[in-house]
Amino acid sequence: MKYDVSVLMPAIRTHNWLMLYGSLFNSCRNNSFELVLVSPFDLPDNMKHFDNVKHIKDFGAPTRAAQIGAIACEGRLMYHCVDDAIFLPNAIDTAIETYDSTCGKKDVINMRYREGAEYSGQTLPPHFWTAWAHDELRLPGIPQHYKISLHHLMSLEYFKELGGWDCQFEYINHPLHDLMFRVQADGGTLYDSKLDATTCNHFVGKTVDHAPIFDAQTFFDKPKFDALYSTPEAAASRIKIDLDNWKNSPEIWERRFKTENKEEVAKSYKELDYVG
Repeated sequence: MKYDVSVLMPAIRTHNWLMLYGSLFNSCRNNSFELVLVSPFDLPDNMKHFDNVKHIKDFGAPTRAAQIGAIACEGRLMYHCVDDAIFLPNAIDTAIETYDSTCGKKDVINMRYREGAEYSGQTLPPHFWTAWAHDELRLPGIPQHYKISLHHLMSLEYFKELGGWDCQFEYINHPLHDLMFRVQADGGTLYDSKLDATTCNHFVGKTVDHAPIFDAQTFFDKPKFDALYSTPEAAASRIKIDLDNWKNSPEIWERRFKTENKEEVAKSYKELDYVG
């Protein structure tokens, strides 16, 4: 593979990307990396000279965007993250060292993160990464001992073998849970990273740019997910899915990118007209 790790994210916050790249550089000094951004918005001019930044244009929902980006990744490992994150020093290097010394092909490093308004979050307790610590994940098809990982480091080859994320879901959270449950049903183990890998900004409910995410998760994705995991052995019955399932999802995520007159799509983050 061309890189040790591909850091992938569906992305809209162009104003964050240069800072994000700088923090990524400090987190991954000992391993080669590429940053893969899948976004409807253009790459800022001040980033066009980086030869390890891959920009893919797509107006689809975050899950579709992430799947398209993953297929284009050229790393031995893939790290899914978000574009309101700041990578913490040495965290990716440490996680790759842990992966190489501990993990088999089916195993995953859960890249622990902090989350809070204006990057104020603290380290989350160990039980947070257990599925049944969250009421909405106490479903018949999810064993009590299963772990979760919303930011994960895993073999790109194995990701593709599993078929990646299920793009019937709009936002990426439920597909991330689904993928990790399929990993565990297939015999894989999730290991927590030794260090917090990122600190992330956090918007509550429908504030700032989270309204489309809130609506997608609450009214569209959750009912599908609950139905999918309504019976025991749900993950075991669907370990592998079609890698090209993204082709069945809409080309434009209208919740996010359609302007008020519904005739045009937003061409920049500013045109989305969010107020912090």
